[in-house]
Amino acid sequence: MTAESDMLKARSQLLMDQPFFGTLALRLKLVQDDDNCATAQTDGKRLTYNSKFIEKLTSAERKGLIAHEVMHCVWNHMTRRNNRDHKKWNIAGDYAINPHLIECGFILPAGGLIDKAYYDMSVDSIYNKLPDGPDGPGGGRPCPWGIVLDSGSGDIKADSDAAVESEWQVAVTQAAEVAKQAGKMPGNLSKFIQDIVKPVVDWRTVLWPFCSSHAKDDYSWRKPNRAYISEDEYLPSMINETVGHIAFIVDTSGSCHEYWKQFLGEARSIHADLRPEQLTVIHCDTKVQVVHEVMPEDEFPENVIKGGGGTSFSPPFDYLNEHHPDVAAAVYLTDLEGHVGHEPDYPVLWMCTTNIQAPWGQTCRIQLNS
Repeated sequence: MTAESDMLKARSQLLMDQPFFGTLALRLKLVQDDDNCATAQTDGKRLTYNSKFIEKLTSAERKGLIAHEVMHCVWNHMTRRNNRDHKKWNIAGDYAINPHLIECGFILPAGGLIDKAYYDMSVDSIYNKLPDGPDGPGGGRPCPWGIVLDSGSGDIKADSDAAVESEWQVAVTQAAEVAKQAGKMPGNLSKFIQDIVKPVVDWRTVLWPFCSSHAKDDYSWRKPNRAYISEDEYLPSMINETVGHIAFIVDTSGSCHEYWKQFLGEARSIHADLRPEQLTVIHCDTKVQVVHEVMPEDEFPENVIKGGGGTSFSPPFDYLNEHHPDVAAAVYLTDLEGHVGHEPDYPVLWMCTTNIQAPWGQTCRIQLNS
């Protein structure tokens, strides 16, 4: 048999045995390319393979390989790398994917990366924890089989990353339904799939109402409300309709860098249009890096962002408790990768770029333009 027929047979077997993976595998065009592909790789449109590598694998290993490439697409690894090192990103992706495939009963080709230290961690968190050594990013680990390329890396016309992710989200929903009807939906993946297909929202539809809901309700009997004087009613007038003191906290750890400027741009709009009594903008990774205190009459500061390290959520709340105990509410843009800590006395809106739910406050999973 040829490598092409081996791959087609493996995909057909996958469709029967594991319809969730098999249904999604049908989305990937099988392409043999011995000149440019050493093992196998995907860009979200194609599954490209090396015939000599495929011929060395068993039938079960081919199924595991295809499922591996499918999972790179399910978790959008082809659209989320941004400026991060390609080799290290692939290593992190494999550590995130492979344990789930093993739990589903797949047999992977030799050399598959598995480490209990990275179980149940996102690719972003694993990437940040992977050591760098003298042999380059990832500590010199060999680049694994089953590579994920950036979306649009080949000669197929590239869609926008948002379009690619949306297409895969719909496909995952459909594949999960097919698997459920067949009674073959892997139990260990159910929660992850639910998170993946959970609706995302435009953050402005949540952010603006949250901020404006914290307007101060100060009334005075010295300024009667003229609308009711003619009706012999003497009601107080609001003397301060401004939004109270709002804190905007930006997670400037390395995993959130792609969203920094967008979030600060929206903070600028909140300052200009809602005119809060005070706006405290905090940049924080493992510690508070920058604090801007912006009053209604002030110009919004330039978007000079500092950070890029790990994540700790306590420092900005500690800062607010010490310097601004009267803050009305806080908005925190983050991927929620890390220990959240204790809940403060004021409302907190977590604008989260991942599927993680904060243990307290209001969590909103958001879709931003990357």
